[in-house]
Amino acid sequence: MGKSRRSSSTRPWQRPLLLVGGLILLVVVLGLLALPFRKAPAAAESAKADLEAAKAALTSQDFKRARKHVTNARLHTDEVQDAMQGIGGDVWSMIPVIGRPVADVRHMGNALDELTSVAEVGVKTWPLVDGKKAKLFRDGSVDIPTLTTVVEAVSDATSSLDTARTELGEVHDSALGIGTRVADARDEAAAVVSPLASDAERFEPLADALPSLLAAGEEKKYLLALLNPSEQRFSGGAPLTMSVLTMTDGKVTVGEAQDATDPYLYRVGRWPKVEGNPFHTGKLRLSTSTFAPEWSVSGEELLRGWSRKRDQEMDGLIAVDVVALGNLLDITGPVEVPYYGTLDSAAFVEKLIGDYDSFSSNEERKQLNRAMIPIFTDRVLGPGDSLAKVMSLRDSARARHFAIWMRDPQVQAPLADIGLAGELSDTNHDYVAVFNQNTNVSKSDYWQKRVVTSDVQLREDGSARVRMTISVHNDSPPYLQPFADPQGGTYFTRWNGMTLGVFLPHGVEIRSASAAGKALGTDTFDYYGRPYKLLRLVLPPGETREAVLEYVVPAAAVPGDDGTLTYRLDATPQGMVVPQALKVSVQWPAGYDVSDLPEGWTRTGRGQASYDDPGLVTQPSFSITGSAVGAAAP
Repeated sequence: MGKSRRSSSTRPWQRPLLLVGGLILLVVVLGLLALPFRKAPAAAESAKADLEAAKAALTSQDFKRARKHVTNARLHTDEVQDAMQGIGGDVWSMIPVIGRPVADVRHMGNALDELTSVAEVGVKTWPLVDGKKAKLFRDGSVDIPTLTTVVEAVSDATSSLDTARTELGEVHDSALGIGTRVADARDEAAAVVSPLASDAERFEPLADALPSLLAAGEEKKYLLALLNPSEQRFSGGAPLTMSVLTMTDGKVTVGEAQDATDPYLYRVGRWPKVEGNPFHTGKLRLSTSTFAPEWSVSGEELLRGWSRKRDQEMDGLIAVDVVALGNLLDITGPVEVPYYGTLDSAAFVEKLIGDYDSFSSNEERKQLNRAMIPIFTDRVLGPGDSLAKVMSLRDSARARHFAIWMRDPQVQAPLADIGLAGELSDTNHDYVAVFNQNTNVSKSDYWQKRVVTSDVQLREDGSARVRMTISVHNDSPPYLQPFADPQGGTYFTRWNGMTLGVFLPHGVEIRSASAAGKALGTDTFDYYGRPYKLLRLVLPPGETREAVLEYVVPAAAVPGDDGTLTYRLDATPQGMVVPQALKVSVQWPAGYDVSDLPEGWTRTGRGQASYDDPGLVTQPSFSITGSAVGAAAP
């Protein structure tokens, strides 16, 4: 029995051999399980290449080629997933240290799978929206069943993009044996996925609201206002031509175009003012109802005035100016207009609002204005180029040439979220928003060239002293009429009278103000919590006038505990024919310097950065961090 016990026990010298043998067996098994991993990188690269090719094909409306590339991308993506998500991946991902890079790659595979799903939704839905056989816009109406399909597709794509972003967020910065290679791939993918996911999240509520906006299964009435930017209001061009759009289950009926100078519509009147609107004082005309800078206020004022004049209640307002119409012609091609014949996008704006001397009577002008209403509806709702037209209107909205105001809050909220509402910024930091209001009933804003310069001196507590200079040049051509220029009250005058409205940072303290060299008081007015200053200028032909404000901003920058000082600036343009130029120079306190700068900014000295935009047509928001010398980098 003793001998039997000795033969069944493991001698001490055998134990290391058995351990080594077990480890060898484990390595062999894991090696066999890892064999499929070798296929994953090449398959992932192939899937990426096919997705990029599919995007290019969609952009060029080659839907057949796009579908082929997406099909190939799915095959390659499934190959990646089969390699990484099987039992081999399960086992490898549970091993300490070694398992982390495997888990990271599996997360990358999941993100690729979701992006391929987005592409599959895209190639199925895009032809319904864009291209020669698109069904969404047809015969001056919106096809509601197709719209429903598009809305569902947006929801699916948003969900996949959100999941992809989450998967990428699970990837670590580095791992044993592979360093930062997976993290670098993660960052490359995130640079594409994150903005797409954010845009999709913003657009999804709008997609959900579109059936209501387009009157699916019901009827709605919208007032369409054509704006003339040669005669400015703080909100944009003056509303001089209007029409009622009746939308019934996606089909649009365009009412008679009416000119705001019609004797009845032009007459001053009263209606219930929008609560808190400081620009509604006494009796107003429809053409002077839009003095407030935001369409949530000016649009509602115009709808209330229309209701009082025409006894018609509207569900909302669509405001579009001549510049936005010209931008649409870049996509849809030339248009036929009265008196001029065929006009392309380059000549459209000039002839419609910059060539008043060519008309022999006001009636000719009005007839041309009225012809613009059907041009807008026909071009927007016509077949083809749907995506390009939507993008054009979005860009026009950013430049404040296009806006929508809906009385239904559930419809308006997503419109505001994607920048179609014509709102001011709600920033609590530094802000540049300069608008002008025409005061001499002229069309001379067509020739206005404006430069706004902001010199900012930051302090360590985050406050700043700012000197803003507003330079306005009246670049009008020679006066051509046989009678003397009356300097106002007519299309023909070359004089430009205006009130500048400067909407300022919260808590601002004005130290000095002047307009055309004349000293003014330092008081401000209040627009729903946003202070503003009014400055009046009169510009003779060919002349330049300046207005200057010096003020203190209490929270222009945010001090950090790590010795940083982060300056934040928002800017809002006015919808001008010639976009306003904006120049900003920021000086940090002594001992600070700046390095990483947003696009458009340059380092101009130690602790100094500048921004120069020759034509502001977006609503940018900037954040720039300066660090105290010797402090850790932010």
